[in-house]
Amino acid sequence: MLLWNLGEGMTYSKRFSSKFFSRLLKPAHPDNPIRDRATSFEIVFEHLDQKNVKNFTIVETGCMRADHGELAMGDDGASTYIFDDFINYYDGQVLSVDICQANVDHANGMTSDKTKVHCQDSVDFLWNLPKKQIDFLYLDSYDIVRENPHPSQLHHMKEMCAVIDKLGKGSIVCVDDHDAFFTGDGKIAKGSYVKDFMDDIGYEPIHEGYQIVWVM
Repeated sequence: MLLWNLGEGMTYSKRFSSKFFSRLLKPAHPDNPIRDRATSFEIVFEHLDQKNVKNFTIVETGCMRADHGELAMGDDGASTYIFDDFINYYDGQVLSVDICQANVDHANGMTSDKTKVHCQDSVDFLWNLPKKQIDFLYLDSYDIVRENPHPSQLHHMKEMCAVIDKLGKGSIVCVDDHDAFFTGDGKIAKGSYVKDFMDDIGYEPIHEGYQIVWVM
């Protein structure tokens, strides 16, 4: 029996708050800044909890890495691991993609068989996904360089172009590192071009902080 059948109030967002929230706010190294993914993830999961059909498709670009340790939640976020925990709490699948085989091997080794991490260019991967609506799209594939943010920003806009036909009413979109270098203005950020695009088609973010989140 799936956990969400066990009784009213048994939501994943509550599980996330107790299991992961504080860990996401603790960098492995004390000199590293706090990257608040906890608040935005909690908002995302609260929205997903409200769906009547608890069979989800989560698509992620840029999987968890082992750069800061096996499960570096306070640094790179360990998003793939958390999404796998969510999908096992309810049901469905996580489809993730990364260009680095070492990252792919690490993420696949840390997650269940409901999560599949592919080694491929993310734009090509998204373009070739089956035309099934994505419940949650998480974009975090191309590291941004402060002195030259354009390549990362353009890549994430290409991802949106490749996947837009798999998004629909209720789909959630989140871009990581929105305030990547803590400038406080969101200008040097992975999602700057995506934000411009979403503004143009009439979607305002429901959360804007270290990550930016929209509900379509």
